[in-house]
Amino acid sequence: MVLICPQCNARLQLDDAKTPSRPFSVRCPKCQASVNHAPTPTPEATATATTTATKSSLEVAAAPFERPMTAPAFKPAAEVKSISAEENTPGLSEIAKLLAEALQHSDRHAGVSRKRPAWDRRKALVCVSPAYRETIAESLVAHDYEVFIADDMAQGLGRMREERMDVVVLDANFDPVEQGVAFITREVRLLRPSERRRLFFVYVTTGVRTMDLHAAFLHNVNLVINPSDVEQLPEALDVSIRHYNDLYRPFNRALDVAPI
Repeated sequence: MVLICPQCNARLQLDDAKTPSRPFSVRCPKCQASVNHAPTPTPEATATATTTATKSSLEVAAAPFERPMTAPAFKPAAEVKSISAEENTPGLSEIAKLLAEALQHSDRHAGVSRKRPAWDRRKALVCVSPAYRETIAESLVAHDYEVFIADDMAQGLGRMREERMDVVVLDANFDPVEQGVAFITREVRLLRPSERRRLFFVYVTTGVRTMDLHAAFLHNVNLVINPSDVEQLPEALDVSIRHYNDLYRPFNRALDVAPI
């Protein structure tokens, strides 16, 4: 590399192997003037910088649209409207709480016992295809379930590992690209026996009769539902879970655990 001094026009010979890639300056041995040099960026460096900047901008742009890693809670349209109405009506939520407390107080005096308190609703994870996802979620919410909907296998596994579910509804066509059925089923089978007894596993598939005990045994689940009967899923769940709790009542009583 040859540099020319701007003061005395002296030619300075530098070794290319020892010159830095960043801007630098040397002192002219003849007039002691400072000679500055800014190296021209190579095409490879320019391409790398451009790629890095583009990747960073894409990551920033995609950040607001990242999918949640766990299945989100399902809120029906009617509930969203009621929440909006409560926000527009000051004091409405407080009135609702007072009414609920009054009803609970009257139930106690009337001798009515609640098997499951309102604050401890059953949690249901819905891992089904979009064809009847909304139908199942709406019907379960109407029967006082706390429902979570998984769009894919990752969301389903994330929700199951984050908190204990009471009911898992799995469809034979759930997330076929990522083998959602295989992974959700494997997650259930890996549960400890005490955890597996606390989970009611429902399988939605064709070619079976709803609530067929033999078909449920063959699929290693607690309940099978034919897709044509998904609207009756809450009723089938109520009957099946009641029988299930009756079967395990002595066992749960010995371990001092609540039924599902």
